[in-house]
Amino acid sequence: LFDDVGVLMAEKICQLPLECQQTIKLLACLGSKCDESILTLFISKGGHLKWEIGGKARKRKTEHNNQYLVLDFAVDEGLLKKEGSNYIFAHDQIQHAAYSLIPEDERGLMHKKIGYLILENSSNDRIEDLLFLIADQLNRGGMCIVEDRRRTALAKLNLRAGKKAMSEATFLRSASYFEAGIGMLCGDHWEEYYDLSLRLHSLFAEVQYCNGCFEIVGEITTIVLNHAKTLEDKLPIYNTLLRSLGSQQKVQSAVEIGISVLQKFGFKFPSPNNSDAVANLLRTKAILEKMTESEFLSIRKMEDSEKESAMSILVITAFYTFFVKQEYIPILLTLALQLTLKYGICNESCI
Repeated sequence: LFDDVGVLMAEKICQLPLECQQTIKLLACLGSKCDESILTLFISKGGHLKWEIGGKARKRKTEHNNQYLVLDFAVDEGLLKKEGSNYIFAHDQIQHAAYSLIPEDERGLMHKKIGYLILENSSNDRIEDLLFLIADQLNRGGMCIVEDRRRTALAKLNLRAGKKAMSEATFLRSASYFEAGIGMLCGDHWEEYYDLSLRLHSLFAEVQYCNGCFEIVGEITTIVLNHAKTLEDKLPIYNTLLRSLGSQQKVQSAVEIGISVLQKFGFKFPSPNNSDAVANLLRTKAILEKMTESEFLSIRKMEDSEKESAMSILVITAFYTFFVKQEYIPILLTLALQLTLKYGICNESCI
């Protein structure tokens, strides 16, 4: 369909005034719509933004009012619509046609320039509002970013964008940012940028679990477990792995891995039929029975992050024991109660 409609739209765009063509191509790089504030930024700050047209570099020098007047040609031709402060392409095919008029070997550099222009001329609050736009532009121009400093900065920007997308429950989009961030890291990133690498990989696995991409979760889990320095650093990926295995009906493996992780914390698991397990349960029951209502309500909040992570692993493992190894249910729940009584209450506490 684009072969026919796209060619017609491209020919129509080429009949517009040259400055209007250039601006429409710029809008096509930005997406299906563009706010006037972004366009004003290009007009006021983007004098260095060069368009390679016909082998000649041209600088944009048009004043604000004239620039918007130029876009009126496109609006009159039905290529753009003006809604409030936004210029919107009348159809996706028109945007694709405008974008196709930019030589392929110049697109990456153009996206890079657009991304940095917005990033470097926006306030911190404004950057937060434009975070996705900036990250998208720089990612599309990523092949033109070669300096380690800038690639690392872009990896951090993708981490920020990915977390924002996670908070909005747009997990496919979030995964694309985390993956792009990982791709920006240098070869020895686990040594040079350990915390950044750990966060990007752990969160990438988490959102891919949400997306149902369990094979990718397994691959990222292997990478993190091979490079993470401490047990605490491994806990988020273990958490994601257990949930991924459970979603694949591999609950037996999930329980076995969960118990092995808890044993690394130093927790001991007596045999389910062992008298020690029964005695442990009865002791915990007796403690709870002796507590007054005020004592029960005054249990402090858990502040030990490692114990809180252990509780998360514990609760997930306990849940899966309802399907396999039911004999471990009282052992795990007793342990969860003991941790709450000793270290405080958290979201995963069973009281």
